[in-house]
Amino acid sequence: MGWKFWKRSNPMDPQEMLARGHAQPNSFPDRPQDSLPVGSFGLTVEDVFSITGRGTVVTGRVQTGTVSVGEQVMLSRAGQPLLQVEVTGVEMFRKIMQTAKAGDNVGLLLRGVKRDQVARGDVLSK
Repeated sequence: MGWKFWKRSNPMDPQEMLARGHAQPNSFPDRPQDSLPVGSFGLTVEDVFSITGRGTVVTGRVQTGTVSVGEQVMLSRAGQPLLQVEVTGVEMFRKIMQTAKAGDNVGLLLRGVKRDQVARGDVLSK
């Protein structure tokens, strides 16, 4: 295999590629986590665990707002609300907390949801 293996049969002009990119600057679809109201709680789920005798734990970074133990949050997928769940515990780096604020990497213990009902990319919000 020589260098011609990597060469395109119909190369595109770099100026044409730039023109195509500038013609459609925001061609990506909106993400649900980007449409959260300012000041409200928002967390995108990174991983899900099930702890026997305790419940379901979701982990992720709090993007906006705060959440406390005992609050009700909405679980949504692709912008569509799925179900209302209660936060029964907040843990950050093996420390039990009462509240989590924006920027914290946390694990939230949830009541009212099973592990198979939550997936990576889901959004928890108030």
